[in-house]
Amino acid sequence: MKTIGLQRATLAGEVRGEIERMIVSGDLAAGEKLNELSLSNAMGVSRGTVREAIRSLADSGLIDLIANRGAFVHKTTLAEARNLYDLRGAIFAMACAAAARRLREGIEARLITQLERNLEQMRNAYAHGDTAKYYALNIEFHDMLLAASGNPKAKVTYDNLVREMHQFRRRGLSLVTNVAESIAEHEAITAAIASGDEDAARRAAFDHITSGFGRYMTLAEPQSNSDA
Repeated sequence: MKTIGLQRATLAGEVRGEIERMIVSGDLAAGEKLNELSLSNAMGVSRGTVREAIRSLADSGLIDLIANRGAFVHKTTLAEARNLYDLRGAIFAMACAAAARRLREGIEARLITQLERNLEQMRNAYAHGDTAKYYALNIEFHDMLLAASGNPKAKVTYDNLVREMHQFRRRGLSLVTNVAESIAEHEAITAAIASGDEDAARRAAFDHITSGFGRYMTLAEPQSNSDA
């Protein structure tokens, strides 16, 4: 955890960003209570600043403010996860179709080279069983395609969705076999975009997100059954 500079004008904003990072990275687990004193000591800021930052996260979907109990990292239900995946699938499919069209029109001439480089790094991470490295490359792959869509508003919406989804996206890629499936889906997306086929790119992208939800469900169901 980094220490936040006391002289910065946007102190509460920096603290919010650090708390958000800790939630997204898994340093703060789903369902965990946010301890204002512990966070303020670790970051070198006042409890009031931490409290302000936590309150500003109330509408982010990352935390729950519970009266008389405090703030907790949001624990996403399976129904919420399905809804998030549906929304993400629709946006990602649109973005990949747009990227294929823009490539065909000569606007994104370097995109395939960038995607192929990313895929090669993914294969290397897979060969070494490095799922953490693969997860970071996976984020980069999707970010490149959202940027290539030429639709900044879609990227903002997508980024907000995936911020809520990191806790179970990471879990879905926690097995090496799941990484192999994910790579194959990324290869299919890249091939469809390289051909300039918007419909094929849209289908490959949507199928990838749908499969991602399936990978998450495979790991989530045993826990759900044990909790029942």
